[in-house]
Amino acid sequence: MTPIPALPPVRVEQALRVLPELEALAPLRSLLLSVARTDDRTQWGSSAPYLTVGKRGIQPDDLRETMSAVLQGITGHLAFLYDCYLEALEGQQRRDGAVTVAALLKAGKREESAGRRAAARAWYETALTMSEGLPDRRAEIETLRILGHLAMRQGRFGVAARAFQRSFVLAEAQYDQPGAIAAAQGLGDVALAQGQWQGARAWYHRGARLAEASGSPASVAELQHQLAVLALRLRDHAGAQEHLVRARTQFEQLGDAVQMARVLNTEGRLEADLGRQGRAANAYREALAWAQRSSGDPGLEIRIRSDIAHLSLRAERPFEAENELRRAEQLAIARNLPAHLIEIYALMGRIRGIQGDETGFVFFEQALELCRTLDRSPVLEGRVYHEYGVFRSQLGQREEARVYLDRAREFYESAGGGPELEEVKAALQRISA
Repeated sequence: MTPIPALPPVRVEQALRVLPELEALAPLRSLLLSVARTDDRTQWGSSAPYLTVGKRGIQPDDLRETMSAVLQGITGHLAFLYDCYLEALEGQQRRDGAVTVAALLKAGKREESAGRRAAARAWYETALTMSEGLPDRRAEIETLRILGHLAMRQGRFGVAARAFQRSFVLAEAQYDQPGAIAAAQGLGDVALAQGQWQGARAWYHRGARLAEASGSPASVAELQHQLAVLALRLRDHAGAQEHLVRARTQFEQLGDAVQMARVLNTEGRLEADLGRQGRAANAYREALAWAQRSSGDPGLEIRIRSDIAHLSLRAERPFEAENELRRAEQLAIARNLPAHLIEIYALMGRIRGIQGDETGFVFFEQALELCRTLDRSPVLEGRVYHEYGVFRSQLGQREEARVYLDRAREFYESAGGGPELEEVKAALQRISA
């Protein structure tokens, strides 16, 4: 008897088309990405260099086998949120507002860790409402700071700045030194993201002075690192080196693996800027070792690998750059980090543009498709359109380039501007000249 041939897998991009963009189905969307596989015909065929997660295949039976674990995870997630709500209610019953706020913040953090930023914001805003009437303002100071960081991640810089500013004013009035330090750093981060260099420097220095006065070595080191990042943006290499030495010395004493990885990654970028590729590669590899030692920031290894890919591009080694990005891609899929996956595909598209390969458009289209399924940041989507516009321009497709750059400009403007907006305006001017 002739066996019935196995049905071919369904491509991820096809599977996503029949999945409504409902918040309740977000875990299923993540599961689709994680169980997808590359079959041998595509992995070793002529299309292999252009594969994206959307071209991977899914067998419904594989999905069904893992569904029970996902459903258990959803049940556990909801149970955690309900428990947080009951804690908040009990705090209300005992007239303990601090307990109520803490429970609401705990629920918001769980939502945010699951990638549900809109839901997280709803919990945080409820916590803020409950905190505003408390005699002890520390809960309000913390909630405002958390809202500021969330707004930063969403690219809502104006909202973030207002939250951090209010948190800073309240912290100073309440003599809450840790709260004031954290809010000052938040204000510096907003200014840095928007290209307001003097404002960023002023807030970082203010935070550093407060941290030194309060005897907080971890905060001092973190602010020194941010000052190094700022100096690097301004191409003040000597200043960046000075701040990095201070930050690294302190984090080594503290044994903080995550912060060490971040500092070493910045050190790699500094060395790359100075054209010292060997030193840059060593710093990145050391950063990678520290990042793999800690699970505190799952996206950190991806960022380091992306910077290694940038280094390979500077050295005109595009194949090495792509190999590094493929490793980052696997990690982003495995750890359910679609925002990082978007950035990876945009960079892979850039590599194709440098090579004059017009088939690189598949990476940009995949990045944009992923943007549509996320609670996305306008800055992130703007970057994809920006890179796509540059790609089209490199291929001599001026009109197509103008369309994508215009879209990037719109997204950057909606986020409040910044250095990226100036870059895209300059690119538009060059096309029109």
